[in-house]
Amino acid sequence: MMSKLTVRWNVLFIFTLFLSIVSLYVEQMELSGLSPFLFTNLIDLVILIILVAETVLGFRDAPYKRIFFRRNVFSIGFSAIFIILFAYNKYITLGAFLTGTTGAGFTILLIRNFFLVLKVFSRYRRITGFIEGLNMHPALTIILSFLFVILAGTWLLMMPFTARAGGGLSFVDALFTATSAVCVTGLIVVDTATYFSVGGQLVILTLIQVGGLGIMVLSYFTLFILGRRISVEQKSLVAYMLSEDDMGKLKSTLKSIIGITVLIEGIGALILTTAMNPEGSSWGSRVLFGAFHAVSAFCNAGFALLSDSLETFSGRPVVLVTFALLIISGGLSFGVFINIRNVLMKRFRRHNAVSRNNHAVITLNTRIVLSTSGILLLSGMLMFYILEHRGVLAPLPLGRQYLAAFFQSVTLRTAGFNSVPFGSLSTGVIIAMVVFMFIGGASGSTAGGIKVNTMAVLLASVKSAWRNDARVVLRSHTVDEQSVNRAYLIFLFGVISVMFGGFVLSVTESAPFKDILFETVSAFGTVGLSTGLTGSLSSIGKTVIIVLMFIGRLGPLTVLAASSPGQGRLQITYPRAEIAIG
Repeated sequence: MMSKLTVRWNVLFIFTLFLSIVSLYVEQMELSGLSPFLFTNLIDLVILIILVAETVLGFRDAPYKRIFFRRNVFSIGFSAIFIILFAYNKYITLGAFLTGTTGAGFTILLIRNFFLVLKVFSRYRRITGFIEGLNMHPALTIILSFLFVILAGTWLLMMPFTARAGGGLSFVDALFTATSAVCVTGLIVVDTATYFSVGGQLVILTLIQVGGLGIMVLSYFTLFILGRRISVEQKSLVAYMLSEDDMGKLKSTLKSIIGITVLIEGIGALILTTAMNPEGSSWGSRVLFGAFHAVSAFCNAGFALLSDSLETFSGRPVVLVTFALLIISGGLSFGVFINIRNVLMKRFRRHNAVSRNNHAVITLNTRIVLSTSGILLLSGMLMFYILEHRGVLAPLPLGRQYLAAFFQSVTLRTAGFNSVPFGSLSTGVIIAMVVFMFIGGASGSTAGGIKVNTMAVLLASVKSAWRNDARVVLRSHTVDEQSVNRAYLIFLFGVISVMFGGFVLSVTESAPFKDILFETVSAFGTVGLSTGLTGSLSSIGKTVIIVLMFIGRLGPLTVLAASSPGQGRLQITYPRAEIAIG
């Protein structure tokens, strides 16, 4: 067990990392005047005081000074380098402030904060227990894992090797792009096709894949493959992420998830490599081109290596249908695929003695996901065609109109690709698309939104209330009260998130509210479609979209569970309330 003092120091060091991120953020905003200058230096001073205090107080309280130095040699060394870079950075920025010139201290600031990260990791043994304790709170662990990947991606995208022109992205734009990739959204502030080098595109591809599957899923799959044992707490964390009740099936479930991902993305990459075929490109570039888009489509990310997304291929059915199937596959959830696979295996092995005892059936969840997704795809296609056949679809032949309408119905479910220009869409289509984006894909998939499962429970609840039924019934099955309450909680949380984000953007951005609403719902639903507002967002606007993308990818339940007081609270029974409704 760690002492309370050790826990407090661990929390303080995580807090210093947060402060260093804030310092980078403010530094990149390039604000002028005395107040921003004092604010950034105050943040840096607090970081410095925490580092020095930890070393000095630790040395003072250590009974054996020599042993203290031996155990903390790396930590002290990283602190010393940090202090030297801190002094050099302040020397540059102070001179620039006094002379009114532009300082060159940001690179030093970035390197300095890198040593701060090394300083934290040098406390690995002491902080490991603190981190392992988070396994008892799965929702918080998932949030921190996503944050870690986003921050790592931000740091990489700021490096010169990621940009064709060198220099890398600014901190805000790098954070936005990394969040969009990890949260498989697809909203961009720079053109992915022209701004990033091959190195930058590979970084984004990796972030999309990690974000689509989840870093915890990939980490524990690796441990299983290597034959390493994991604790019961770690198994419970994976079970929470996968909504798997039987922890004995975790290994096979993880293998199935990775196998399904590799198979679908591999087939998609093979087709797209040959079908898209960029002119004048080498085989290596074509393979990267196909693999990037296959991963982006299956993970419902919406990133494309073409400046006009997929408008160039609006007349190529093979390309659009392949993209559509990849998007649909990614939005159905791994649970649905595993259930269908088990049923098919049972039917093909009907005469096997073992399989006769296997009661594999199509579950209610699978039926709900497939039927609801089919209804949404068909209604979305008809809606888009009816409202736009005299609009953006008018110049296209009839066959391509239906193809474009179908593709947009698929992609607005959280994928973010477009085969027609979005800048000239009618207001009616924009509002209708907002509804589809808000619903999203299936629970447990790479898609965002409130999920089709939630929508099905909400509609069943409304139907039961309208019929004055005592219980919520969905396809001859009773839905328990807890699931109904969760469905309403998710819906309410989603509406509040979108409305709050829309309110802030309406204050900070000069754009029509329909474009603002479309942008906020696209971020929350991790769709990635935009009417053109993303590139002109202010720093505050980008921050709002970043938060919405993060919440949308994790899901309202995970965010709410991480912020809840947890179990162990005293349960109190209160008097029954009689409130007039309606």
